[in-house]
Amino acid sequence: MERTEALLIDNLREGDETALSPLVDKYKRMVHRLALQITKNHEDANDVMQETFIKVYQSIHTFRQEAAFETWVYRIAVNEALNFVKRRERRRETPLSSAQEIDYDPSVRQKAEMVNDPQIHAEKAELRHWVTKAVNSLSLKHRIVVILHELEGLTHAEIASILNCSEGTVRSRLHYARKQLRTLLKPYVEANSNF
Repeated sequence: MERTEALLIDNLREGDETALSPLVDKYKRMVHRLALQITKNHEDANDVMQETFIKVYQSIHTFRQEAAFETWVYRIAVNEALNFVKRRERRRETPLSSAQEIDYDPSVRQKAEMVNDPQIHAEKAELRHWVTKAVNSLSLKHRIVVILHELEGLTHAEIASILNCSEGTVRSRLHYARKQLRTLLKPYVEANSNF
């Protein structure tokens, strides 16, 4: 019998450690994807994911059901990822792997693979490279709003709640980030608009 999320949360609050596993299963892909976009490294993203769920377990009694549980998990994941990046920068470490490519919607990738055209694959790979490079060049505060809004599909209100700032701040950061991305991607667009 599958327990509902609300029941799992209640059980976890009451000390039932078995309630954590289904919650981890439900949110681990989301947390890892977000952590990877912020840290730009698979190993670091795994560490952030682990720390996020440890924090969920340790802090479940602080979760007020005024916001969605998913938003609360996002907030913890963002904070853990930001703290990880800040600690890494303080230690002046650089990630062992290069910046990871943004994980686009799988249905888009499947459609491209169905075409099985090397030219289309090459063009999509080049576009992913340019977009990833552009997003990664944004400052951390701007990159996070782009990731949360454009890749995770969150609303301005949800992002404001996660980042503990106003919706106006979210809109401003998103506007600035989009403006920067347009500038950064302009050479790619111009090079590929020879119709």
